[in-house]
Amino acid sequence: MQQFNDNDIQELKDIVRVGIVSSVNAGKMTARIKIQDQGIVTGDLKIVQNPPKGLEPWIPKVGQWVLCIFKPDGEGDGFILGGI
Repeated sequence: MQQFNDNDIQELKDIVRVGIVSSVNAGKMTARIKIQDQGIVTGDLKIVQNPPKGLEPWIPKVGQWVLCIFKPDGEGDGFILGGI
């Protein structure tokens, strides 16, 4: 089994992040997230949605903790996967 080194761990921390919703644009299905351990607020991130037929899409609320995933290219593009 392959072991993770410090570089691998840091890369994963940069890709998968937990933060607090600071603002929501329901019309565009985006939100901005405060990443507390880095002291930053993201740009608009797309809210991933896949509701069952007939149900409203999930939209996070300001102050809610969410799980986000970011593209590894370092440009800050990412997605909100859901609430935690």
